[in-house]
Amino acid sequence: MARRPTELVKLNLRFPESLRRSLEREAKNKNHSLNTEIVERLYWSFQSTDETDIVAHALLSALNGAVLDRMVDIIKQDEAHVAAYDQWKERSR
Repeated sequence: MARRPTELVKLNLRFPESLRRSLEREAKNKNHSLNTEIVERLYWSFQSTDETDIVAHALLSALNGAVLDRMVDIIKQDEAHVAAYDQWKERSR
């Protein structure tokens, strides 16, 4: 009988100890399990092949919530400044 796509399966893997340590370190930094780290990375590997997307996702996943929130605030402020400048430029013509 075929497995359902949503069924969880157990998989034994062989890979270098150094890679396991790196994955475990990243999992600990993100406060989740080694399994979650591996599965998350596998899912992301299928999401996009665009290098810019891959880098952006890697950067976002490395940021904590406070830093990410502050970056969003800065982007919004920059957009507001650009809009204000554009309005001033239009009125100056």
